Amino acid sequence: MAEEMIDILNSDGTPAGYSRSRTEVHAKGLWHRTVHIWAFAPDGRIVFQLRSHLKENNPNLLDTSCAGHITAGDDSRHAGVRELREEMGITKRPEDLEYLFEATHENALNNRTYFDNEYYDTYKITLSDEEVEHLVPQPGEVDDFILMTRDEFLAMFAQNPEKFVNHPKDYAWIKSIQITQK
Repeated sequence: MAEEMIDILNSDGTPAGYSRSRTEVHAKGLWHRTVHIWAFAPDGRIVFQLRSHLKENNPNLLDTSCAGHITAGDDSRHAGVRELREEMGITKRPEDLEYLFEATHENALNNRTYFDNEYYDTYKITLSDEEVEHLVPQPGEVDDFILMTRDEFLAMFAQNPEKFVNHPKDYAWIKSIQITQK
């Protein structure tokens, strides 16, 4: 199977006009686009994924409900729908995703051999009770899903930030939201 190709961005987020393999993107620290999706249960709890213990980066850490690279020529909504299906076993339509914000992230991992320079679009989605009950972690990507109230997350993050993938803008958004319980 051919390696995933990703559209490259200039450092200001504008398209650079070419694509590269995922391996090259991260070896050279090329700017690219990804998508983050925060899924909520009907009762307002937030779905966090526990990244697989097999992941090259950030294994065994809590992360956004699902996330992924935007394949060359694709857009963030369609990539988000694909990621929901692959990582969580959830089928949604692009218009089901509620756009929240764009953010940037720069990170050097694995003794500076893996560079993650990205612009990411962040979305919110509310799952049905049935979808929450039947979440299917993608082997090799996700080990489990953990549901937390906003306050449970904030307390855990304050006490143990090292248990989470570093997403400051996402967590600032979670801190700012008012969640209504079902």
